[in-house]
Amino acid sequence: MAETTMTARVTTLTGHHQPHRPTVGRSGRAATRCAVVAVAGLLGAVGPASAGWSAASQAPATSAPMSYVTNSQSDRVTVVSGTTVAGTIRVGNGPVGIALTPDRTTAYIADFGFLDKPAHTVTPISLGKGKAGRPITVGVGPMAVAVDSQEAVITLEGTSAHPGHQVVVIDLATRKVSAPVEVGLNPESVAISPDGTTAYVAAFGAAEVTPVNLVTSPPQADSPIPLPGTAPRAIAISKNGTAAYVLDAENATVIPISLPNGSVGTAVPLHCSEQGDPGCTPTAITVASNGKTAYVAAAGSGDAIELAVPSLRVVRVIATGAYPDAVGLVPGWLVVSDGASNDLTVLHHGTHTVSPFSFPFGVAVVPGAAGGPHHSDGRTNAVAPGNNPVATGAHTVPTGPPSPFYGVLAG
Repeated sequence: MAETTMTARVTTLTGHHQPHRPTVGRSGRAATRCAVVAVAGLLGAVGPASAGWSAASQAPATSAPMSYVTNSQSDRVTVVSGTTVAGTIRVGNGPVGIALTPDRTTAYIADFGFLDKPAHTVTPISLGKGKAGRPITVGVGPMAVAVDSQEAVITLEGTSAHPGHQVVVIDLATRKVSAPVEVGLNPESVAISPDGTTAYVAAFGAAEVTPVNLVTSPPQADSPIPLPGTAPRAIAISKNGTAAYVLDAENATVIPISLPNGSVGTAVPLHCSEQGDPGCTPTAITVASNGKTAYVAAAGSGDAIELAVPSLRVVRVIATGAYPDAVGLVPGWLVVSDGASNDLTVLHHGTHTVSPFSFPFGVAVVPGAAGGPHHSDGRTNAVAPGNNPVATGAHTVPTGPPSPFYGVLAG
């Protein structure tokens, strides 16, 4: 997740990252909806306190998935059933990163804070009760979250005066937080290998990916994988754990990395539908449950890009709202958080816009009783090539974990 001059989460002159800035992409539709972003800044909490949202009491009797969306300029996570806002859950200030445990019972939220008022916590949410638990203190400016069955890895962005370059690991059973592990500057994304042994941290400011050994106690950083001349914004790992896919926002490419040896492959250019767009500004990537398809949020052009895996060939480009910053995926449903237009783009039997939000940032999706139409390769049938809605395909229940924030494997 990264970019150049006028793209998503801002990297300031001091190197510190802020959650949103205006897009210069898709003239008309996207650009006109995000004009306010230029002066909005990072605000304080808004809205009344939430009494808690209960999945059992509020969820309609349908097969629609539940999407959990962080609002980076408030203190809320919005819960969306299918295409309908079902409620909000209060967490810490400026929630950004979100990830779900593999059993889909708990979400972990990175409370980043506001401009020059950083937060220091990760807040767990019981999805069954729809209520936040006791926050866990982790360090200054938590940003990205990756979770497996035993631990959560959190990147620390620090402040504008003191940019972050560390991650911490939370033992989910004990809530104990490890000592900080040194990684590259501005660690904006993290993904855990399917076997749970290694976390891979993409450092936007250092142009590198750092493997962190999760088996050792305490966790230890291994030698970084250099990606010179790039701005690594997001990372995802293949289902079989043999490859990582890194989004380079500077050059609008996807960079494959062979794992675990760290061999860097040839960068593959991304192409957006906006005429003259300098390269999409890719900000987030997630991989479908069977590992044959990936979706990229292209903030600069207001698109979601479908890629074939492992070739990384662009299959199609799907229009979204202004400045898509994260993607959530379960079979038949693609959910995109549009930070600049304060809405979600939900693709399922057509394109749906869900609002309102307060600069939505991260999204995690829990499947309903049955998924929607999908292809055998994991692609969503929500919008066919050419953006034509279709309504065919079998309804199935996915077996893997859902798509959490910023590139942890969906499935």
